[in-house]
Amino acid sequence: MTQKISSFTQQFPYAAYRVQNIGEAARRVNGTLLMPGETFSMNDTIKERTVANGYTVGFVIGAGGVFAEELGGGVSAATTTMWTAAFFAGMERTFTQAHSIYISRYQAGLEATVAWGSFDMKFTNNTPNAVFITTKMTDTSMNATFWGTPTYDEIKAEFGSRYNVRPYPTIYDKTKKCLGQGGMEGFSIDVDRVFYKDGAEVNRETITTNYRSSPKVICGKNPDKEPIKPIKPGKPGANPSASPTPAPSGDQAAPAPQS
Repeated sequence: MTQKISSFTQQFPYAAYRVQNIGEAARRVNGTLLMPGETFSMNDTIKERTVANGYTVGFVIGAGGVFAEELGGGVSAATTTMWTAAFFAGMERTFTQAHSIYISRYQAGLEATVAWGSFDMKFTNNTPNAVFITTKMTDTSMNATFWGTPTYDEIKAEFGSRYNVRPYPTIYDKTKKCLGQGGMEGFSIDVDRVFYKDGAEVNRETITTNYRSSPKVICGKNPDKEPIKPIKPGKPGANPSASPTPAPSGDQAAPAPQS
């Protein structure tokens, strides 16, 4: 099986936990042979994200779209790499779950994530030929390549415009564990997978993805909810000069850590 069916590379910002977690997932996927009619499971292949299985703590999307730390943070990049390569290889979509909120480094509507014990990413080799999967890693990217006999001449993705756009809220967090993050609008998007053979379109399917809005998190107190301190009256005849109130420090939102 030396003929390339599809190949996709996902870029991501360098972080030690990403290199370890995405690299571990890529290592476990590399060399997968998918026979005709066989279904690939990301969770079954990369195993539970535990220290014993080679994973470390990284950032994940937590409750309400706020980022938190958890074992296996970052493996969504490996999941997205695999699903996108499978998409362009023409594999049948068995089950995919997009991130609950949009992460800008991924292609909206064409990405996937996993959560152990909750949801998986699965695709089926619905072709008459076996498919062999290889992966490659760098400190800032993962590649997945599918090898075998192509069923179609070409497979394209057509992206619709975003719709049902929803604004994001702003929240303040006074705790020491606060992780500031920028907000992101929620929206829906449709992606068509278009199959071509002998120069003609022979099939088309639509995948609809709905993203929730994620809040802008500001570490510090909400200035609008702080009580106003009473001003002490000055001495008779005094003419105190007004001094501006210094701007609160540390309340600006930091860029969002991303899984």
